[in-house]
Amino acid sequence: MSSTRVAAGLSFFLLGAAFLFGPAAAAAPARQTHDRAAVASSDPQGGLASLVDTRTWTSGGGNTFPGAEAPFGMVQWSPDTEPSDPLGGGYDRADDGLRGYSLTHVSGPGCPAAGDVPMLPLTGPLPARNPNQITTAFRHTDEVAQAGYYSAQSNEPHTITSAFTATPHTAMARFTYPATSQADFLIKLMASQAGDHGDGAEVVGNHEIQGSETSGHFCGEGNNGGQTQLYTLYFDIVFSQPFTTSQVITETGQSAPAAVALTFNTTQNQVIRAKVGISYVSAANARLNWQRENPGWNFDAVRRRAQTTWDRLLGRIQVSGGSQAQTQEFYSLLYKDFLEPNITSDVNGQFTGSDLEVHSLTPDQKNQYGMYSGWDTYHSLAQLQAMLDPRAAGDMAQSQVNYYSEDGILQQWGYDNLNNYVMVGDPADALIADYYTFGAHNFQTKRALSDMLAQATTVNDVRPGEGLEQAYGFLPENGAYGCCGAHGFTSALLEYDTADLALAQFAADNGDPRDAARLTRRANNWENLFDPRTDLLTSRLEDGLFEPGVTPTFAGEFVTDHEPYVEGDPYQYLWDVPNDYAALFSLLGGDTAVQPMLTHYLSRPNGYGMYAQLTNEFDLGEQFALDYARDPAGAQQAVANVRNTIYLPGPDGLHNNDDLGSISSTFIWEMLGMYPENPGRGTLVFASPGFPQETIHLGNGRSIHINAPGASPSIYYVQSLTLNGAPHASPWVNYSRLARGVTLNWTLGSEPTTWGSSLAAAPPSYTNGLRPVVAFLSQQRLTLPRGSSASIQIGAQNATGSGRRVSVTAAPPAGSGLSVSPARETILVPPVGRETLPLAVRASRSAPQGLDWVTVNVSTHGAATQTVKLVVQVA
Repeated sequence: MSSTRVAAGLSFFLLGAAFLFGPAAAAAPARQTHDRAAVASSDPQGGLASLVDTRTWTSGGGNTFPGAEAPFGMVQWSPDTEPSDPLGGGYDRADDGLRGYSLTHVSGPGCPAAGDVPMLPLTGPLPARNPNQITTAFRHTDEVAQAGYYSAQSNEPHTITSAFTATPHTAMARFTYPATSQADFLIKLMASQAGDHGDGAEVVGNHEIQGSETSGHFCGEGNNGGQTQLYTLYFDIVFSQPFTTSQVITETGQSAPAAVALTFNTTQNQVIRAKVGISYVSAANARLNWQRENPGWNFDAVRRRAQTTWDRLLGRIQVSGGSQAQTQEFYSLLYKDFLEPNITSDVNGQFTGSDLEVHSLTPDQKNQYGMYSGWDTYHSLAQLQAMLDPRAAGDMAQSQVNYYSEDGILQQWGYDNLNNYVMVGDPADALIADYYTFGAHNFQTKRALSDMLAQATTVNDVRPGEGLEQAYGFLPENGAYGCCGAHGFTSALLEYDTADLALAQFAADNGDPRDAARLTRRANNWENLFDPRTDLLTSRLEDGLFEPGVTPTFAGEFVTDHEPYVEGDPYQYLWDVPNDYAALFSLLGGDTAVQPMLTHYLSRPNGYGMYAQLTNEFDLGEQFALDYARDPAGAQQAVANVRNTIYLPGPDGLHNNDDLGSISSTFIWEMLGMYPENPGRGTLVFASPGFPQETIHLGNGRSIHINAPGASPSIYYVQSLTLNGAPHASPWVNYSRLARGVTLNWTLGSEPTTWGSSLAAAPPSYTNGLRPVVAFLSQQRLTLPRGSSASIQIGAQNATGSGRRVSVTAAPPAGSGLSVSPARETILVPPVGRETLPLAVRASRSAPQGLDWVTVNVSTHGAATQTVKLVVQVA
């Protein structure tokens, strides 16, 4: 990376910055980190698209890709480098080898994915080995990586410069070869990241290649729910000048072609342009896509259109007053938030559905979409997309409705049209509700509600434990589940709760208050996992007993073969109940007890163990949790720490997967000073803005103006806030209020204040269905020799701010020879506290030896009776 030379094209960016951001931005331009000469020669526009560095978060764990794509584009023509070959993104800044420029990529999925049909420009004789293993040298010195445009050099010492741009359904390349009669172009048919089942290729005249390849089994998944996990990608590529020779290569022992090798003569014209279309329907549709969308050969015109489209989309948020690095990081990560889901329908409206049949768009739908990383993206990405591009977000919601009509599943992890179950929960409910709440209404909402309710209330491959949840109020760790998503049951229940709360809001907004109330109640089933003995959310078995031996960072063997916690430990999952933080905090002893716990937990983001994993999705939003504990200043400090220490600029700025924009969208919300804490609902909790000036242009034509003079990495504590000139004393607001168009004026300082810390100011929690107390036994098992007795404690932990009168009734089974005293008693449980009662359990001299139960019922006014069981071993 060079920072010593100044680009001749920089003045164009200064003019654009002054227009978009005002004088402050023009005075402190945000320069690309790539080579200045490359920018000078290829940066004619100087807008936001050229400010973006698409290499941000490509390396070191982020696994995004740098290549050219239109917003939500179908094709991502991008380099696949070696030896790293990162999962999904395919590119690492430190690599010096090139496998090829493949047509499809996924932005940081964490699993082998895409990388379909790598194409490698070469010179000289083709090496005599498996063509899919041929590589060339690759260099980053003159690399240009902007929104809608990518260029790099390879094949040293006979350097080839490859440049790429894109349209929604196609991509275009410009390859500049040395003058040679042996300019080669290798199309690899068996080199996708997840492996290939090679199909075929056809040479069409002397300008065109048409073919297909089949890949799939994302994250190593086999066939699930009776559906194959394979997709077929069809491609059609046409060149601006004829190739002189062509060869379809089939390796010994293979029946399908391995590659296509082409040779061009560039002694007279060293520039070869190529247009490629892909389709998941047919090769004819792949050709039709480029014929209709990019019929000419003007590469620079296509690039200008692509970058103008990106300028308009990125310009829906304007920021100024920050540093060069902050500004470039902001727009580079905002760019990452419009890469997926991807368009999967063709220009004629056809797409392959989840039933593997060909379908057409609904009458009001512009595009069908695929690639839904649901577990990741419902937290903050879907809301951002709907707020800024509601038309596309509405089509994304309709796409899920279409999939449900085809095979009865709203996707859990949708790889194009395919259903995968690599994570847990029912995220489509949250995604669709997110889209709707933040402004996307252009889809069949009544059908969507019907589909979402059906999936949320029946046993299916997304909710295999639905019957068990209805029976127990939790997902027993040793229960019998179906084929898909049957793991991580503690995590899964928390995900179901989040989905239920989102679906409840969607139902209420669409005229179904009865289901809304029912789902809101069920969303508090997390409480059934709270074990007051450990203050953890602990997996339970079918007999109601808690999994024994669980500690905050427990990583040992469980009673069953299942791992209850997905990608985290019990302490990290303790804080994963944003739908009712008020009740959780009460169970933990109240706000004053929770504040130091959360402060410590958030003090080392990504510290693991007793610290938050804020580059992993289940923990997203927890950096704002102190707002609910009446410590907004703590939230402001935590958010500032996160955005300035673990979400950093540059290729190596993130040390975990971006997961299709889930982490980059979190950063965008953090820099805006707010976060959508409850998926499907409009609650935006506050920290403080990261830029002095910000304007959000909403999809409804209105704007949110944010003024925070002096905002910086060291100035982030809120002194006061006004909303449209009126004092605002709460660390939250509902998006519906902002969507009308508002001005937020923040006063910030370097020292914490008590702003927003009153009891009445706390963000809303959703307590419908909450049990006011949680009953527990001091121990779950007891061994009694005949004729002996022992004492245990029955207790109740108060989940509310009001005192509770609790009735306790203990009864051993008839004929067991066991007795309990007292058999009936009442205890008073203080607000946000606990109380216990000693129970004496006795085994008579004639008690039968073996296992038995003592049942203890605990009831309080207005709540269902709780039953806890004591296992007694009579010896």
